[in-house]
Amino acid sequence: MPRSRREHKRSETLLCAFNRAIINCVTDIATVRWRVAAGFALFALAPIGFAYAQKPPAATVRVAAQPLTNFTPLLIAKEKGWFAEENLNVTWTMITQAAVAVEAVFGGSAEFGGGGILEPMIARGNGLDISFAVAGCRVRSKPPDNFGLFVRDGDPIRAPADLVGKRVSAGLINSVSYIHTAAWLRKNGVDPKSVQFLELPLPQMADALLNNRIDAGWVVEPFLTVMMQSGKARALAHPYHTNVPGMDITAYFAKESWLRANADTARRFKRAIDRATALLTDGPKEERHAWIAKFSGVRPELVERMTLPLFTSELNVESLKANLELAVSQGLVKPFDVNTMVWRP
Repeated sequence: MPRSRREHKRSETLLCAFNRAIINCVTDIATVRWRVAAGFALFALAPIGFAYAQKPPAATVRVAAQPLTNFTPLLIAKEKGWFAEENLNVTWTMITQAAVAVEAVFGGSAEFGGGGILEPMIARGNGLDISFAVAGCRVRSKPPDNFGLFVRDGDPIRAPADLVGKRVSAGLINSVSYIHTAAWLRKNGVDPKSVQFLELPLPQMADALLNNRIDAGWVVEPFLTVMMQSGKARALAHPYHTNVPGMDITAYFAKESWLRANADTARRFKRAIDRATALLTDGPKEERHAWIAKFSGVRPELVERMTLPLFTSELNVESLKANLELAVSQGLVKPFDVNTMVWRP
């Protein structure tokens, strides 16, 4: 083949190869662009998918609590949005006695109970898997306090011995207020069996006393301040101070099996309650009183005159042990290690 034809053929071959290279290059660039675009599209959509994947529905937490100022942190945590921040939907029902809260928790109608510390210990000692989960409040180490045994101002009752044969109510029989009243009587040489104990819900105590249905009654805030404003009642004793000064008086409790199965939910509940408790202990006095007024329904000016409990975020285990010893001494429960019923997240 002549040289010119060979060169021409070679040129055509090179040109075809070059064209194929260009086509392949363009194709590769298009593919890269498509892949990059698709990647950006997926990246842009990813946060939406991740957001839905990372935030499950809010956990429902039901609380059965006594109508005491001690449980004001529930309202604060809800209205400040701290429960929502923990992805919790918390509701609560007010009940008259701590024993009812124990029944609600054990029966499954509430995840947490809020009430006196004795009833959960009696339940635990009798085989129910109830545990203390979150701290609540303590009594003060000396009078005045937001609890106490009161009598009518005009009555001649001045000492424990004057209660012999009298009608006395310290809430439910075998409640924390009852065992402390009984222990106070014994310390002063009075047999509790010589006193006629009647069961009344704490919110009804002041009215029963002022209307002569009982001769002495265990009255708590906010009913205590309202009653004392009448000038018709006076304090006879503060048994908590006599028996275990500075003790834990209320707490939040739950089934131990529920705490194990729902540890993360329980931790989130505790964080929100502890945060609200910190506001009550460290925040401005005016804000503290405003929250308590809103929770209790008491006028703010009345809250100013109330004796408030000491809010705390730590359980005083030694005081729990002392209360258990009182319950054991009165035959209400067999001894056990209180530490076994304190949840430690």
